Amino acid sequence: MEWRLPVSRSLHLAIILALLLPSGAAAERTAVLVTSAACPVSSVDSLDVRKAYLGVLVSINGNHLRPLRLNGDEQLDHVFFQTIVAMSRKSYERRVISLALRFGTPRPVELEDVDVALEVVRRIECAIVYAWADDVLDEPGIKILKPLWQGE
Repeated sequence: MEWRLPVSRSLHLAIILALLLPSGAAAERTAVLVTSAACPVSSVDSLDVRKAYLGVLVSINGNHLRPLRLNGDEQLDHVFFQTIVAMSRKSYERRVISLALRFGTPRPVELEDVDVALEVVRRIECAIVYAWADDVLDEPGIKILKPLWQGE
């Protein structure tokens, strides 16, 4: 006796497997933290990055990190809230507003365009911004401090 699935079940199984298995066509993206090549800071840990984006003055070897926010990319926003500050958008906004009102802590500068953000990073000493690696790899005057997230 030969065991065979009906055609409709076989087709359903094939579709489910195709959806569950990783696709070779999907490109992986990497989010990175960058600064100016002129900035003497060569590495930074995740806690210092988080502190900087929460409004705490972070100094590494006498160099103050100046965080910039890059808005406009939904997936990059998700990486920012989940990986960099480890908070929901609502909690982050409350925290930043609270620090601004209580202590006069300035909010990170928010920019919409990656090219504008990179130009600001080149001009402000030790400014940091997170971006997609493929957007910054060939940019003159920019160096990657650390990878932040990798995924599809």
